[in-house]
Amino acid sequence: MCEYDGAVQDSEYQPPAWMIRYRNFKTLCSYVCGEFIRFYLTTGCDQISYTHSQITEGLPNYSCRLTSVDEAVLLLPLDDWVGRMDEVRPLVRAWLGEHSDLKGCRPEKSHYQGDRFWFTRWQEANPW
Repeated sequence: MCEYDGAVQDSEYQPPAWMIRYRNFKTLCSYVCGEFIRFYLTTGCDQISYTHSQITEGLPNYSCRLTSVDEAVLLLPLDDWVGRMDEVRPLVRAWLGEHSDLKGCRPEKSHYQGDRFWFTRWQEANPW
């Protein structure tokens, strides 16, 4: 509570439901895309693509999708994951590992040192 011009007001702002839903969607996107970006920048593997419902028509509202060259799809609708966001990153990491072949992949030259998990997997696939 706070006082303003002698009147007591509740200082707890409650954002509208649409804002909370959108914020949750952005969190989902950052988890999925973040893992995808770390995977790609560390390994150079271009066998996976990422998109989300705000840039691709036909996807369920507030969803993210990974697609591999073997035509496997991981679709993550927000409504299915909003209560268990802590499971998203491990799921995406496992899916990326299952649907990519890192043998022969070469990361681009960059100042990015890479994600330790993906660097180890890349080294195991390319023991030269």
